[in-house]
Amino acid sequence: MSPISRLEEDIKNLKVQGATNVALLVLDGLNLANEILKTQKNADPYVFLLERLIRLAFARPAEPLAQNALRFIFHKKQPSPEEYLQLASQFKKMISESKNKMGKYGSDLITNGGVYLTHCHSSTVSNMFVSAHKQAKQFRVILTETRPLYQGRITANELIDAGIKDVTMIIDDVATSLLLQNKMKISGVFIGADLLSQDGFINKVGSLGIAHMANESHIPVYCSSILLKFDPRPYSDELLEHRQSSEIWPDAPLKLQFYTPAFDFVPYSQNIQIISEAGILKSHEIKKEALKSYPFITPSTLPDIN
Repeated sequence: MSPISRLEEDIKNLKVQGATNVALLVLDGLNLANEILKTQKNADPYVFLLERLIRLAFARPAEPLAQNALRFIFHKKQPSPEEYLQLASQFKKMISESKNKMGKYGSDLITNGGVYLTHCHSSTVSNMFVSAHKQAKQFRVILTETRPLYQGRITANELIDAGIKDVTMIIDDVATSLLLQNKMKISGVFIGADLLSQDGFINKVGSLGIAHMANESHIPVYCSSILLKFDPRPYSDELLEHRQSSEIWPDAPLKLQFYTPAFDFVPYSQNIQIISEAGILKSHEIKKEALKSYPFITPSTLPDIN
């Protein structure tokens, strides 16, 4: 197996999780592809590098952060391969700067005595809670275990390691009734996003029910996401990845069938706001702000390599 194919399989098999980590791996893959390029005679660097990076960026369909990296790096042909590597470094810096900007907006929403629910694992959400904790705010975090891969445990470890004392885990099925009855007086829901679109966002399966129940109980939902995750394509259900049944039950009976979506598409509603590097946005502001901040994110497809 070639090194690029190995990276592609790692992304598909979830050895690398999280939109930011996937995007960074794709950008690191550019270095690897460039080393392979040096062994090729008469290869067009633009075509050679882009062909290999497209494989990585689209290994999982709902990864616009990685795909927008390609839009930025390959928007036009460069004089040398090193120019593409420099653009990749610039994109990494854009990710870091964007996350730093949005950190303050998120932590300002955390109040003393607040109770907050989160689902799955989002590095931006974890960082927001940690930032609020460093400001000496006292609050409670309720988090789901997030079956079948238990990403909630990642969140729990991050928060506890940061010194946040009041962290409670629930099984996924408890979240909807907890929100609807609101016995714990939840102040807000904070979740991440793998993809932002004009009409809604994609996040871990279970997010739709959580957002709906929060709306029924008039609990605000904050989706924490950098605008670099905006997908200029019209939303399609084909973007909702389905995972292998073995993730749910490795030794299942042979004739048992499974339905295994990994993500939910959550339509924007009145109680959903986006915490971004441009501030806290309403749904109708997302596309405008994304294209204003990052004009290379266009509705067109990636550059033609033919």
